[in-house]
Amino acid sequence: MDREAWESFVDLYGPIIFAFARHRGCAACDAADVVQEVLTKVTRRMRTFEFDPAKGRFRTWLYTVVKTHLIDRSRRESARPHLVMDAGTDQIINQRQDESEDPNEIWETEYRRQLLHRALPTLRAQFSHKTWTAFRRTALEDVDPAQVASELGMTLGSVYVAKSRVLAKLREKIALLESEWESTGKGAAVRPS
Repeated sequence: MDREAWESFVDLYGPIIFAFARHRGCAACDAADVVQEVLTKVTRRMRTFEFDPAKGRFRTWLYTVVKTHLIDRSRRESARPHLVMDAGTDQIINQRQDESEDPNEIWETEYRRQLLHRALPTLRAQFSHKTWTAFRRTALEDVDPAQVASELGMTLGSVYVAKSRVLAKLREKIALLESEWESTGKGAAVRPS
């Protein structure tokens, strides 16, 4: 019944569901529908859902809900071949998805991306401009450290130290967020309003 907790839940898992649906072949508008449809299912199930970390992670349960929904959606779409698809962009999931992609890896990658997206802004204020820029340019933009050192007027060693310091804090923050989201069940304990 906590609206703020539900909004936080949607803000966290909505982008993961959306990106997963896109990877599995949904057009953007269809992926947005998938998010809404899955969240509706979750809303219904959360009324009686009891999080038990011993039974597994919440995101594994949610992954199963999303994957099953996409399979069902694909079956419904393929059962209606008379539908006109949008100029080649809206195709049935099984036609567009890359069969070499592991859905479990896609889900996990999107989850990790969301963790990173949440953690990075919280760290920025903890570091000097040069340290943050050295980290951003080398770790996020994959620029050669020697080039970054030259651009920032730093030694190569200082660039590596800066990157290492930020990465250490980033790992700590991600572990903390993941602990909040998974281990304590906060990501699962919200009740939609």
